[in-house]
Amino acid sequence: MSIIAPKSVQIEICTLGEDRRSLLRLNYNGQIYNLVRAFADRHRDRAERQLQQLIIRDREANGIAAIDRYLLVPEVGYYSLWELDRAIQPTVAVVRQVEVDRELASSLQQATIWLLQELWLQLTDLLGTRQLPILAETLVNVTPQLQSWVDLDRLLALDPLATVKLSSWSEADFIALTRQIYHLTQKKLGAEFTTKLTIEIVQTMPNFLGATISDILML
Repeated sequence: MSIIAPKSVQIEICTLGEDRRSLLRLNYNGQIYNLVRAFADRHRDRAERQLQQLIIRDREANGIAAIDRYLLVPEVGYYSLWELDRAIQPTVAVVRQVEVDRELASSLQQATIWLLQELWLQLTDLLGTRQLPILAETLVNVTPQLQSWVDLDRLLALDPLATVKLSSWSEADFIALTRQIYHLTQKKLGAEFTTKLTIEIVQTMPNFLGATISDILML
């Protein structure tokens, strides 16, 4: 498998398009890679499994997998999976499509769902499953995008780093949900404990996701 030490690569932020949207790019041996997704370090098996699936898919489609087409980089607290940039001189149409694809993988969405799931798990563990209906009702009542427990349950079942954007959610909706789950946890577990807990969760996230939560909650 193409698991590469962090010291062998260079990760930087670049911008594309008229809106100057920031994207992460990885440079390895002079080749440019785009981020596919990141995994918390406790999901190493999942990260390696997806890497292997991509390699197998590429081999089945092309007869042979290109060497170093996909890279998995173990970093502090998480693993990042990268794919070789296919287009050296992309057309305007291709660049625009890349931008659309990147919009589907909103870091704000990923960070919000990651935090929601981790705080919900703590609430469940510390308060017990009997409290879940009350917690869910409270969160639904203060979050316009959540119409029922079913909507919340779907978010809790999502892969936080899924590449498909929730089309009905705006950035403002994700920011509101981040703040609501944080404030709800503060009310149930205490402000000081919740702050420390959230900081610990943020530290397990990829840096670009953790920074998003820190900015929203002013941690």
